[in-house]
Amino acid sequence: MSNVIIRKAQLGDAEILAELSRQLGYPSTVAEVLERLEAILSQLDHHVLIAEIHGQVVGWVHIFTAYRVESSPFAEIGGLVVDQNFRGKGIGLELVIQSKQWASDQGLGQIRVRSNVMREAAHRFYQRIGFEQSKTSIVFSMQI
Repeated sequence: MSNVIIRKAQLGDAEILAELSRQLGYPSTVAEVLERLEAILSQLDHHVLIAEIHGQVVGWVHIFTAYRVESSPFAEIGGLVVDQNFRGKGIGLELVIQSKQWASDQGLGQIRVRSNVMREAAHRFYQRIGFEQSKTSIVFSMQI
């Protein structure tokens, strides 16, 4: 989409990031998103990009370097969302393209993304733009 501007996220974006996160199914207050964004933006191996159309924020992506003992570092998309009113217009693709560039600039040779099994539309999107399913996992959590 030619009129999309991709830029780095700023702390002032917290409110719209919270709204878009709700659309993704992760309700958070503006204060919670602001606190998280402050921590993320202070890390050199994390990057948050914003998509804007005519000054309106319509999407975001968070990409970071993931380190594992058993494998080489890789880039991982921690979250990607496009406003429900702007989906299907190439905005998600542009965010991924910019994420790939960031990962390449970091010397990383692979990008991974995790997607809930229920998000079939997201799976089709990732496959359509060149991602391949590499494994199926179950996520376990424990409150501490």
